[in-house]
Amino acid sequence: MRKRFLALGLATLMAMSITACGNSDNSSSNGNAESETSAQKEQSDLQIVESGYSVVNSDSDVYAYWGATIKNPNNDYGMDYPEITITAKDADGKILTTETQTLTGIAPGDTVSFGSFVDCNGQRPETVEIEANSGDLVAASSYSGISSSEIKVSNLSEMKDSYGGIDYTGEVENTSETDLESVVVTILCKKGDNIVYGTTTYVDDLKAGDKKAFEVSEYNVPEHDSYEISAQSW
Repeated sequence: MRKRFLALGLATLMAMSITACGNSDNSSSNGNAESETSAQKEQSDLQIVESGYSVVNSDSDVYAYWGATIKNPNNDYGMDYPEITITAKDADGKILTTETQTLTGIAPGDTVSFGSFVDCNGQRPETVEIEANSGDLVAASSYSGISSSEIKVSNLSEMKDSYGGIDYTGEVENTSETDLESVVVTILCKKGDNIVYGTTTYVDDLKAGDKKAFEVSEYNVPEHDSYEISAQSW
């Protein structure tokens, strides 16, 4: 009888042990699922840090020169092919023109700038809207681009030329270990704290450790107090 009671006791303990192990595995599985869901919720959209524009008449043409600084707020995700969309409208809200500029990418947590112009088809816009789209989110471990902090600009200058234009010059350096087919150099002009002009040029074949000079000549730059020059991989 005593042996029978001992056998029943051992069987009960084994059953309790198996049940406890089963519950532990389920909790771990649920925890992993919740963690994955939480990580997905942490994805954030591309942010416009600042943007602005000015409208310039050139003979019978009307252009809106724009500039924007955008930020990828995700530290765990890069962005492939983010977009900036520019839409010019008249006083009645009619769209005069709209264009989308696609960038190659923005590294996790990175901030970059871009500037250009849109042709308003001979009409002066009442408003120019600047919007941003995140493009494709890519896990930081799989993102193939580099941070803009690894592309340095230096020896910068702004000079008026004899034709009434303004020349911007400087040097851009690739401090990363990656050879770059092309680099974008963006110039933003500001009046007070507001962006009033943006333009962009390209420097090709910038190998790791190399530095190259650049020059940009502009003829429609409005009155401004300051300028900023930055670079990013392309």
